[in-house]
Amino acid sequence: MFKTLLQNNSSSPIQQKAGSFLLHQVGRYTDPLLEALDAQIDKRLVDTFFNLFVTILMFRNRAMGLLLTELGGYICGFDRAPAGTKRISNLLRSKKWSASLIDDYFFRRTVDRIAQLREQGKRALMLWDDSRVEKHESWMAEGLCSVFSSKGQRLTRIRRGFFTPPKGRICVPGFQWTGVFLSHLGGVPSVCQMSWWTTRGKFKEDPDNIIYRLLRKIHQYIGSVVHVLDRGYANEKMLRYLFHFKQDFIIRWKKNHLLNHHDKGCKKTHLLARSFRGRKSKIVRDKARDKNKHVTIDWAAVNHPEYPDNQLYLIIVRDKRNYNGPMYIITSLPIENAAQAWEVLFSYMHRWEAEQGFRFLKSEMGLECPRLWFWDNRMKLMAIVALVYDFILRTLRNWKSWVQLFFRNWCHRTGKRYREASIPLYRLRMAISNCLFTMWAQNSG
Repeated sequence: MFKTLLQNNSSSPIQQKAGSFLLHQVGRYTDPLLEALDAQIDKRLVDTFFNLFVTILMFRNRAMGLLLTELGGYICGFDRAPAGTKRISNLLRSKKWSASLIDDYFFRRTVDRIAQLREQGKRALMLWDDSRVEKHESWMAEGLCSVFSSKGQRLTRIRRGFFTPPKGRICVPGFQWTGVFLSHLGGVPSVCQMSWWTTRGKFKEDPDNIIYRLLRKIHQYIGSVVHVLDRGYANEKMLRYLFHFKQDFIIRWKKNHLLNHHDKGCKKTHLLARSFRGRKSKIVRDKARDKNKHVTIDWAAVNHPEYPDNQLYLIIVRDKRNYNGPMYIITSLPIENAAQAWEVLFSYMHRWEAEQGFRFLKSEMGLECPRLWFWDNRMKLMAIVALVYDFILRTLRNWKSWVQLFFRNWCHRTGKRYREASIPLYRLRMAISNCLFTMWAQNSG
């Protein structure tokens, strides 16, 4: 239905309405991908892909947002919902295309955006993070493996008046998830790569292979960029890959890992950091915890024991009020003054956008609710969801005037809190959903 609406609007002068604007932007965003799909699959399946994209963008439901039976009703109308479900199923079951087509599309857009950032004199940041898709009640779907349940950990947390000691690590069926986002300081991120993988069965994947392949592709087509990584990547193997492909990096380091200092020798990171008490201080806004912190910063030239010829810099960040322990960051970027050290710290803090992306995809996009038996079909649907998420980020990044219009007309909120708060991605998704649903209701017959 949405493809037909777009074609009807394109044959007449473009109406400056929110719904028409959204459909035209979706058309512009997906045109290169639809052309590639058109060369591989039937034209009817290409139209289904477009309609499925817009339907996922419109339908907000965490528990049922990606069920094919629910989506089919919005594609063909509720009286012909089984026909719409069959169309989506035919698209996902087609052997003539795979989720790698969307992965390649993400990477091409990443290459273009990095070129634009370099022209503007901005430092591109590749934000890496890991998560997991939990399928607590699933057992027979292809590719399921054991994953740590963050939801189980949250639900068994000790609460005042309801004391039940946690019984240990909770694992459930699910899939591992590695995401890489492209951004810059003060910017809105975009998706570079989304990889879902498993540790069991015929689809078993080594996460080191995912890292190696992406770094090799970046080295071949982009060159050197700055990679921002959390403590899960603080190991010798990750350094080996980054040095091999000549990539710069910012890694939050673990306190018990060894580092070499030219005067102090080889010591554990937290013992080495005791000699550096802090040269500069500043009040920093902690966006994750929504509070200000008075922190001090210091830095020193170090080397990793396995790579003595590669110069690294250790940055020590301390909270003066001792709310948290020291933060240790190592980087391959040169640190000669406090301004460069603060920039590295803020670049690492920007990695919070990657965690926000995982949270948005799970809660707002319902990424944990698909019920598909086969691995390839599931990967295609998840890739389309990541594509929708990237489109929402693109709208927030490039069309700020239209974003305010969406808020005013489709998700209006009053009160001091909403006037002073930063623009939330969740509110934009709600406004887009309301706008598209109104258009769908007016044209569904």
